[in-house]
Amino acid sequence: MYLLKLNDYVRLALSHAEFSHNDDDSWTVDIPVLPGSVTWGETRAEAALMAEDAIQGWLVTALRFGDKVPEIDGFALSPLSDMENKHEIVYA
Repeated sequence: MYLLKLNDYVRLALSHAEFSHNDDDSWTVDIPVLPGSVTWGETRAEAALMAEDAIQGWLVTALRFGDKVPEIDGFALSPLSDMENKHEIVYA
C-alpha cells in the first residue's frame, strides 16, 4: 500500500469516474470507488468539475465522521500532518 496526499488521492478517484450522457444533454458522473458518490453537470466539463467537488465532499464527510476511506488501486489517503491541520489566526 502506498500513501497519497489529498490532491493526488482526489485525482486518482477522479480517474475512475464513469460519465453518462443523458437524454436531456446533461451528464451524470458516478465515482464507483467512493460508494454513493454521484453528481451531474449540464456539460461534460461541468460534470467533471462537479465530480471533483463530490469527491472532496465525500472525503471531508468520511474523515469528519471517522468513516473508512477506501484504498484505490493499492493507494490510500495519507493521514493529515499536524501542520496541515493547523490554522493560523492573525489578530490585528
